[in-house]
Amino acid sequence: VRHAVGQLQALGARLVEVEIPMTRYIQATHWGLMVPEATAYHEATLRTVPELYQADVRILLEAGELMTAGDYLRAQRSRTLMRQEWARMLREVDLIAAPTVPATAVRAGQETITWADGTVEGVSDAYVRLSSPANITGIPSLSVPVGQDAAGLPIGMQLLGRPLQESVLLRAGHAYERTQPARELARVA
Repeated sequence: VRHAVGQLQALGARLVEVEIPMTRYIQATHWGLMVPEATAYHEATLRTVPELYQADVRILLEAGELMTAGDYLRAQRSRTLMRQEWARMLREVDLIAAPTVPATAVRAGQETITWADGTVEGVSDAYVRLSSPANITGIPSLSVPVGQDAAGLPIGMQLLGRPLQESVLLRAGHAYERTQPARELARVA
């Protein structure tokens, strides 16, 4: 992803560092919104044919029934604050480039990822962590394939932008893809 950002810089992008607002609240806000909303959506099926769900999904949906309206409203208030802070940050930059996910695919059935510093994170938490800001705030995002890891698994760069400015993301993604050899584009097309 750093190489891809370098390619964008070579195309004329001016790089600046930004601090992602409210990072310590992203995970709680994301789960605080997603779980009760998913539970409400799946409520009838969950009650009539729960065997349609894998155990981990069923447990998550059942947990959503235990969340209070107050919990959900607090997550909504947090979402509002995040939207305001992201809007403020995006007044300073046209787009943000980041990894799409923090790691390439794990083995089937693997439940945790152990990072280089020894911390352990659940796979589902890790894989939604970097896309959560766009999901929470509603800002547009685009994932562009930028390479492969040593095992040949794909790596993506996520571009995040201003509301209703999807054209900027699409132009940046297209400009990046045009810098890649034709054989790379043939694989992702």
